[in-house]
Amino acid sequence: MSETSKTQANSSKSAIIGPILGIAALLFIMLFQGGAFATGQIEPGLTGEKALPPQETITVSETSVPVFYQSIGTVRSRDEVEIVPRIIARILEVNVRSGDSVKKGEVLAKLDAKDLSAVVSQGQQQLQAASAGISAADEQVKSAKAALDLATKEMNRTRALFEKNAAAKRDYDMALANYKQAEAGMQQAIQQKRAASANYSAAEQSIKQAEAGLGYATILSPIDGIVAERMADPGDLGNPASMIMRVFDPKSLMLEVPVRESLVSEITIGSIVNYDVPALNKSYEGTVKEIVPAVDPRTRTFLVKICIDNSPGLMPGMFGTLKVPLKTDKKVIRIPESAIQRTGQLESVFEIDNGRELKRQIRTIPIDNNTREIISGLRAGQIIIKNVNNKN
Repeated sequence: MSETSKTQANSSKSAIIGPILGIAALLFIMLFQGGAFATGQIEPGLTGEKALPPQETITVSETSVPVFYQSIGTVRSRDEVEIVPRIIARILEVNVRSGDSVKKGEVLAKLDAKDLSAVVSQGQQQLQAASAGISAADEQVKSAKAALDLATKEMNRTRALFEKNAAAKRDYDMALANYKQAEAGMQQAIQQKRAASANYSAAEQSIKQAEAGLGYATILSPIDGIVAERMADPGDLGNPASMIMRVFDPKSLMLEVPVRESLVSEITIGSIVNYDVPALNKSYEGTVKEIVPAVDPRTRTFLVKICIDNSPGLMPGMFGTLKVPLKTDKKVIRIPESAIQRTGQLESVFEIDNGRELKRQIRTIPIDNNTREIISGLRAGQIIIKNVNNKN
C-alpha cells in the first residue's frame, strides 16, 4: 500500500474515534453529576457522623416565651446646656475638652476683651467729667440762689417804698427786672445741674454695660456636668450664633423612644420598663416620666421619655432598645448556649440519632445571655448534646 493510502486511512480512523471519545466523556460527566458513582450519602442537614462517646444530652422541646415589642431610642440629658458666647470676640482660651468633668462656676473659655476694657476706661473718664460737671452746676445753683435771694429782698423793699410813695416807679421797675433776671438765672443753673446729672447717669450706665460685656468674656460652666462636645478652639471667632461646647448632667439622663400608637394603652406614666444598651452590653430599668400627647403622622408613633437612674457609663447619644411585654406568648424551641458550636458565622449542634452522633447545621437568635431560640435546623423531640465544650 502506498504512503498516500496509509495516510488517508489513518485520517478516516481519527475522524471516527474523535467524536466517539467526546460523547463518552460527556456521558461520564452526566452520570457523575447524577450521583451514579457516589459510594454513600449524608442525610440533608447533617454534616458528619462519629462514634458516640458518653455525653450529657437534652431533648429539644417547645416552650412558651413572652413576646416583646422592641423600639430603638436615644439617650439624652434632661439638663443639657449649649455654651454660646454672648458677645462677638476672638477666643483666647478653651480650658476643657470633650469628656472632661466640670463644676458650676468653673472657667470654660476666655474671649479677647481688649475693646471692652477700653470702653470701660473711656466710660470711667466720662464719669469723672460728668461728676465735675455736677460739682460746677452745684456752684452755679448756689450762686444763682444767692443772687435770687438778694434780688427778692431788694424788690420787696422797693415795692414797699413805692406803695408808700417813698420810691420812684423807675426804681421799683428796676428792682423787679433784677428779680426776674435772678429767677431766670436760677432756673438756668437748675437745668445745667439736671443735664450734668443726666450725663453722669449715662456714663454710669455705659460703664455697667461695658463691665457686663467684660464679664461675658469669661465663660463659666452653669452646671456640674461633663463636656459632651467641644466645637471651638483658640483663635476662632466667638459669636452668639455659634455654640462652642455642650455640657450635660450625667445624673439626669433619659431615654427618648418612639412607640407605635397601638401600644399607647400598654405604657403609662410611672410604669417601670426595661431597655438594653448594646454599646455597654447591659440592661437597665427606667421609669416612664413623660408621654408626648401627639402621634407623628409619618411614623404613627408617639414619644415616650424614660428617666434613667444609677446608670454609670451611659452617655447622651447612645442607643437604647426599649422592650415592652405584649399580652401574647409564642411557642419557640430554645437551647442552651453551651450546646452550640460555632465555626465562623456557622452554628451547629450534635444530634444523637439511633446511637449515632450527627452534626446538624442550625440558625438561632439570642433570648438571653445563656439561651438562644432556634430559627431553623431543629424540631421538638430531637436529642442533642448539652455541652459541646465537654466533647471528648
